[in-house]
Amino acid sequence: LPPMNIDLQTLPKIIGKTYRKAKRWYEAYLACQLCVLLLTVVSILARLNPNFVAVIAFLAILATEGFRWRSDHWKSHGEWAKRKWESVDGLGVPLDRETVADWLAAKPEGFLADVTPEEIQGSEFDSRKPRGPLRLVENIRESAWWSKHVSQRMVVFLGAVLALVLVVAFITLTISIAALKDTKVEQSGALVQNVGGIICSVLAFVVSINLIRLLADFREFALTSKDILARCDQVLGSTATLEERDALFIAHDYQIARSSAPL
Repeated sequence: LPPMNIDLQTLPKIIGKTYRKAKRWYEAYLACQLCVLLLTVVSILARLNPNFVAVIAFLAILATEGFRWRSDHWKSHGEWAKRKWESVDGLGVPLDRETVADWLAAKPEGFLADVTPEEIQGSEFDSRKPRGPLRLVENIRESAWWSKHVSQRMVVFLGAVLALVLVVAFITLTISIAALKDTKVEQSGALVQNVGGIICSVLAFVVSINLIRLLADFREFALTSKDILARCDQVLGSTATLEERDALFIAHDYQIARSSAPL
């Protein structure tokens, strides 16, 4: 699009499209990791050729890293568009049409054509204040409020998944140990090897998808968002005139935390 065809709604469209692509690539990353886990379990049970399994696992691991890189790539572009949108909508900073046009020129034709109204609505703010420091802080407060609650839900969900995996692994190990008493000596070694290999594969899968780190990162982002909310409430409830510099300090702190938070 030429710069003259860029309007204010272009940024929300970019945000919606880039985050959708980032999520899809992340889903592909998780699916590929799951395939590696299934391949490992099948190879243990079916005694597949170890050389064949090693080659397939190596290629799958390379693919997972590529998928993760693409997800991070699109997330960073989404953060870039979000920061610009928050400045434009909050402070009334003139839209840099030339930069946005250059960004779109590097994308396929009709790149934003399939963006849905729901994706655009996700970038809109409820503040009715005129553009300026107060509106920017209200926008940041609204975004931080959603981030806090979404992150808290993810902490609960990931904690439950981690606990379930550990409980299932422990129960499986306990049952397999009990089964050794009724197993012939020549079969016990293979049983221990199979069960131990599967349990180790599942635990390695948990580590490879960064489940523990995701839990910790979501918890950290929830706490940061809570702190940002408190700072926003403090300045919004103050009778002193809010300076643009103070509003930008809050916005920058939140944007930095959000850029390093999980998708």
